Amino acid sequence: MRFAAAVLALLIFAAPAASAQSGDAPRQLPIAISPKEELAQHQRMEAAFAALQPQRRGVVDTYVLSVGFWDDHVFESEAEGAASVLGARFNAQGRTLVLTNGEGPGTARAHPGARPYQLASALGRLSQIMDKNEDVLVLFMTSHGNQDGSIAIQEQFRTRFALRPHFLREALDETGIRNRLVIVSSCFSGAFIPALAGDTTIVLTAAAHDRTSFGCQPEREWSYFGEAFINQAMRQNRPLLDAFGTAKLLIESWEARDNVRPSLPSMSVGSQTQVIQSAMSGRAR
Repeated sequence: MRFAAAVLALLIFAAPAASAQSGDAPRQLPIAISPKEELAQHQRMEAAFAALQPQRRGVVDTYVLSVGFWDDHVFESEAEGAASVLGARFNAQGRTLVLTNGEGPGTARAHPGARPYQLASALGRLSQIMDKNEDVLVLFMTSHGNQDGSIAIQEQFRTRFALRPHFLREALDETGIRNRLVIVSSCFSGAFIPALAGDTTIVLTAAAHDRTSFGCQPEREWSYFGEAFINQAMRQNRPLLDAFGTAKLLIESWEARDNVRPSLPSMSVGSQTQVIQSAMSGRAR
């Protein structure tokens, strides 16, 4: 019941704050969600679950869950790109799941959706097939961010939610998964650090709790953070924390060029996270 309560708590409506990486004004919404569309969503999720490879006894396996919460191209592209790079670096081929909310009405859907119940379902399924004490969960999330620290969720211009940091902590705790790397690419994402920090958890965020992040125009392939950290530094096959440091320097240079207030990417590294860092032994192209 605690997990169900945590899932219900995710369903908090919040209009995104106006900021560099916060949502645009609402557009005209479709009237309803069609049964045909919802069935297709369910079928995509079932197919994605069925494709996940099982945990190997005695091997530290990594499972990557990459989520694009907002229905703009940049967030779907970043979620797909992060899944590819992180999957390669953590040797998680066959153990990677992508959820996105597409690119708006009338566009083809390639992945299961990223509404709160779908996120919770994905976490629940991963907790069933992982060794909760041995394996590593890598959770990458990208979207607009709200000034209260929540991450904004919109699908098809019609359903809006917000994922608050402490509700995500409750959901993760309920899964029982011990080793967690959580990467949050959104404005104000530093708010996730105090909620998620722990001895066996690494949290990496695109911005401090009171700062916006940049580069989220809908037509882009990556946000500034995604480009610097995932698409550049992680592809250089650097160790995890070295890659984050390299990304911070890149972002600082871009923000200085643009004459904007620095986003201050932030991190928290638990004292018992060597298994997470050691799991990143693969190479990305």
